[in-house]
Formats: sequence, structure tokens, C-alpha cells
Amino acid sequence: MEFPKLEEFLISLQRSWEEVIKVMDMAKETMKRQYDKKRWNLQELNKGDNIWLEAKNIHLNRPSKNLDQK
Repeated sequence: MEFPKLEEFLISLQRSWEEVIKVMDMAKETMKRQYDKKRWNLQELNKGDNIWLEAKNIHLNRPSKNLDQK
């Protein structure tokens, strides 16, 4: 017993799924590229390299910056 229309439908469904997966992968790559544009271009740090640190979230045992030892 053959079902040519069913086979055609299943083939078209498989093609649709493959196309959807391909488009989702393309969208994922595009989103990653756009996200990475806004990120720092991090380089590999080596021992002895000079870097800048922010003291924004560093909490020390002093009441304020002005009352620290000079």
C-alpha cells in the first residue's frame, strides 16, 4: 500500500525543518556578531603587563576615600 501524497508531505516537512534550522543558525550568528561588537576586544594578558583597574566595586575597611591614610 503506497501513499504518495503522504511521502511528499513528509519530504516537504523535512525540507521545512532543515530550512528552519538553517535560518535559526544564521540568526544566532548574527545576534552573536552584534553582541560581540559592544564587548571589549579582550587580549590575552601576560605576566608583567600593566592594566587599569576600577575601584568601583571594591569594598575596603575604611569609612571613605577621603579618610584613608595619605
